[in-house]
Amino acid sequence: MIEVSVQVERAFHLPAPPAAAWAWLRDVPRWGALFPGVASVEPYEGGAAEGGAESADAFVWTMEPMGPPGARVTTVYACRYHADDGAYALSWTPIDGVGNARFAGGVALRDAPGGAAGTLRLEATLEVPAPRFARGVVEPAVAFEMGRMTDGFLDRLGGAVAG
Repeated sequence: MIEVSVQVERAFHLPAPPAAAWAWLRDVPRWGALFPGVASVEPYEGGAAEGGAESADAFVWTMEPMGPPGARVTTVYACRYHADDGAYALSWTPIDGVGNARFAGGVALRDAPGGAAGTLRLEATLEVPAPRFARGVVEPAVAFEMGRMTDGFLDRLGGAVAG
């Protein structure tokens, strides 16, 4: 088992005003369903017991199994979300001890000609069932796939907010 860390940052444009796009981003399960490979985004039931966070502010993500035959893995992680409605900014931090990955990041929107401009930042640490000697192959493959999935999400989000 190796631990792989990946960072993805994207600037994007959405064909809707920030307030309309924010309605999507404020609803984590709604936009989470747009991310490629997501099997489910469910409220985290332990949220209120850990530092006062309500379960409405914390979610467990379960991804569809990914990877090559014989080494497919289902990634599971949980995050706490903090929304700043006035700034159209959403950030998330990992909840320790849930699943086999940790995700942190954020998204922020602002006015732009023809809609909303945004930035999306993801930081992920995943446990990958591979021998240590394969790290040089696994890390770039995971980084490529995370970038591809993020680009797919942003394309789907653009279509959703335009519709």
